[in-house]
Amino acid sequence: MNKRRSIYKGFNKRRKNRVIKIYIVGASICLICGYGYIQFKNSKMFNSIKEKVASIELKIPFFDLKKSNDNGLETFDYNDISKEIDKIKEENNEAKTDEVNEDVKVAKVKGWNVYTIQVASVEDKDEISKIEEVLSKEKVPFSTINIEGVNKVQTYVSFDKESIRNHLEGIRVLYPDAFLAEVKMPVLSLEYTSKYSYLETISEQLGSLIDNFELESKLWTDNKNNINLEEYNTILTNRKTMVKNIEKEVSKIDYKGAEVFKSNLTTYLNNVDKNIEEASKSANEQNYNISEGIFLNSLQGYLTFINSIQ
Repeated sequence: MNKRRSIYKGFNKRRKNRVIKIYIVGASICLICGYGYIQFKNSKMFNSIKEKVASIELKIPFFDLKKSNDNGLETFDYNDISKEIDKIKEENNEAKTDEVNEDVKVAKVKGWNVYTIQVASVEDKDEISKIEEVLSKEKVPFSTINIEGVNKVQTYVSFDKESIRNHLEGIRVLYPDAFLAEVKMPVLSLEYTSKYSYLETISEQLGSLIDNFELESKLWTDNKNNINLEEYNTILTNRKTMVKNIEKEVSKIDYKGAEVFKSNLTTYLNNVDKNIEEASKSANEQNYNISEGIFLNSLQGYLTFINSIQ
């Protein structure tokens, strides 16, 4: 019995010692952790992490801090801006749709053909001067056009093919290789919206200018030996008015993409205006061949203008 009691007594003693050791170890760990936490909290690393976390939070948009709810749970909630986003998208889509679906109109200047007699195609300027000297002496109307670096000397011009054919044999006496040439003026198409509606006016006025050219062509065909100066001067006066009206509309062009069109058309109109003065003066001095040659030059200039904007 005494032996059993001494065994239990030793066992209880060891159990008490184990409990004490657990408490001591636990307390030591707590002290170490507490000290470590205090040191870490005061360290630069902790402050750096804290700043980064704060920075991340500040970068989250559309969030509001709410008061604690009935359960004492503090929550974050965001403002629902889906409707606003959808509205912005709709407005952008409508703007794009309006831009795309805005009436895109096409103003066209009709294509037209004229006929002339080509007597030479050379690069040598001295050779050109010799040819022009001969034609001037023979009182043959002429004008020279440069196409891709080659100078083409042409004589006579008309909207009517047969009237030009009648001059072919006479020109071949001077230049056997002369031939009948058809000069095709392509259709000029101008796309525009309501903002650039003046392009429609320009196309209409250019069409009227072409009709005016056709009137002069008929005048030279029907009255070769006896020009009606009153009718001729009326055609030129009307042309001058047309040129001024076109120039007025061209000055309205403020679209960057149309700068070449604007510049080259202005150059052409200035040349036509200059030709009107010279043609009128020559006709009144009965130098009809010069006036008709100037007419050819105005038609060649239109082709040069068209080629310059393609």
